[in-house]
Amino acid sequence: MRTLILLALCGTLAACAARSTVKLADPQAVKLAAHSGQVCLLRSPLPANTKFKVVGDINSSKRTYGSVSELLPLMAADARAIGADTIINLNTGQKMGAWAWARPVGTGTAVKLESGSFDCASAGGELR
Repeated sequence: MRTLILLALCGTLAACAARSTVKLADPQAVKLAAHSGQVCLLRSPLPANTKFKVVGDINSSKRTYGSVSELLPLMAADARAIGADTIINLNTGQKMGAWAWARPVGTGTAVKLESGSFDCASAGGELR
């Protein structure tokens, strides 16, 4: 009986953790190599003269109360895993859920810069 209760408790706690998912822009395309570098999180589009390739969309959420700052490292890790170096149009906030009045959610578009780089901080972004 104790084992069953412990398993139920562990399952419940695991379901409450923050999570992030990726939907690739083109599942048939050649996969980009994962990297361990920093990812720029940008709440706006890239500057007009910056060439990039869309890799996929990233969605992140938590089922219980929390801060959106819990989601950002997960989103950056997902971007690195699919070879993206920037997340543009990052949108984070709180949303009503079944288990919480305000749970953190986040969305963004993962992109790979094609030519050179840009200054993430001067564009209003944050490196993670």
